[in-house]
Amino acid sequence: EIPSRLWQSIVEHAGITQQNWADISKKQLHALANEISGARFQVNGKSTFKEEFVTCGGVKLSEVDFKTMQSKLYNGLFFSGEVLNIDAVTGGFNFQAAWTEAWIAAQSIPFNAE
Repeated sequence: EIPSRLWQSIVEHAGITQQNWADISKKQLHALANEISGARFQVNGKSTFKEEFVTCGGVKLSEVDFKTMQSKLYNGLFFSGEVLNIDAVTGGFNFQAAWTEAWIAAQSIPFNAE
């Protein structure tokens, strides 16, 4: 699932204004796929909530092998940080978790020197 505000932004950048899937053209679907897979976003500071939270939503924890940080569904796909479905107040624990997950993933990725 994609958070609604993010989805709205992606749809707008893809040039889709219709509300019904049946009305979307193949060209618009391709634009949407390109936007989902290649979108870049710039962060312009904190939100207005004054307390920042780790973003909930993302890859389900049940779909990740935490010994390797590899997807249980797609071999060779590794995760760390806020791409995971974790919901918590930010701070040292969340940073440490992201750094540890990245280290575990990096140690688990096969390296083939040619």
